Amino acid sequence: MKSSQIKVSEIGEKGLIERIIEKSKTCSIYGFDNDNDLSNFATSIGDDSALTNIDMDDNSYLVTTTDMLIQSSHFPKGMTYFQMGYKSVVVNVSDLASMGADNIGFLLNIAIPKDMLLDDFDDLICGVIRACDNYNIPLIGGDTNEANEIIISGTAIGQVDKDKALMKYGFEKGDLVCISDELGYAALGFELLSLREKDQNLYQEKIDKINQIDPTIIDLALLKALKPEAKYEEGHILRDCNTENNRVSATDITDGLASEFYEILNSDKKYESNSSDSYTKGIRIYEDKLPVEDEFKEIANILGLSYLDLFLHVGEDFEF
Repeated sequence: MKSSQIKVSEIGEKGLIERIIEKSKTCSIYGFDNDNDLSNFATSIGDDSALTNIDMDDNSYLVTTTDMLIQSSHFPKGMTYFQMGYKSVVVNVSDLASMGADNIGFLLNIAIPKDMLLDDFDDLICGVIRACDNYNIPLIGGDTNEANEIIISGTAIGQVDKDKALMKYGFEKGDLVCISDELGYAALGFELLSLREKDQNLYQEKIDKINQIDPTIIDLALLKALKPEAKYEEGHILRDCNTENNRVSATDITDGLASEFYEILNSDKKYESNSSDSYTKGIRIYEDKLPVEDEFKEIANILGLSYLDLFLHVGEDFEF
């Protein structure tokens, strides 16, 4: 029987684990080999736990983060299985990067429908491996289970020097508010994907109008929505700028800029142990200084959307 006809239930959990192990060595169907350094690990995927050799002392933090993605909530229509797997790594690496951490390892916990085709499962795993390869974070273990839809829970492990760790708190009055790149394009991509699913004719009508303004924006928006990337190098740049005399506060923008501002302020209040009555810091932004292109505003208007809502309230940008 061809693998394209085989369902995951036919090879069972052990078979899937063996398949993940093999795919972690190579994903040749996508033309690449995984070459992550596994020298820090005393065990391989398949053991009960991952044994990690960490040369740490009182000057370092072990950094851990986890994110769960549910197919019906986090994977838009039109996202491939490869892109689902890829995103499951990106969301976790982004959290490590926002702390300035170096990547150590990634744990993959995945629940899938029993009638999922094995080829689709392979595509998903190859997405995971490709992202692990791109961000130099080895896949070191995980678990599999059955569910009515795809659920992926990833855990990423990293390491950062204590005096270099990036926190949400610690900023001072007069500090500049900066972002690593443009925001709102992922939100725009989600809107386009949703419209395409609901009304193909209306979608094409809107696309034709958008193409008259800037056809490259559609591709960029869909790419941001379907295959986001973590700002790993940018996190290291911020980490290197973070000194005792020049503290940098940072977070990754996954829930919208406005929400992240709230989180930063709330974290800083707790850090300073101040009540809301005595806390005097705030964050002020100016609409005319937001890095928003006129073309983006026009396209938002074509779709009947507020460009500020896309910029401030949707998220999934994975910028800092």
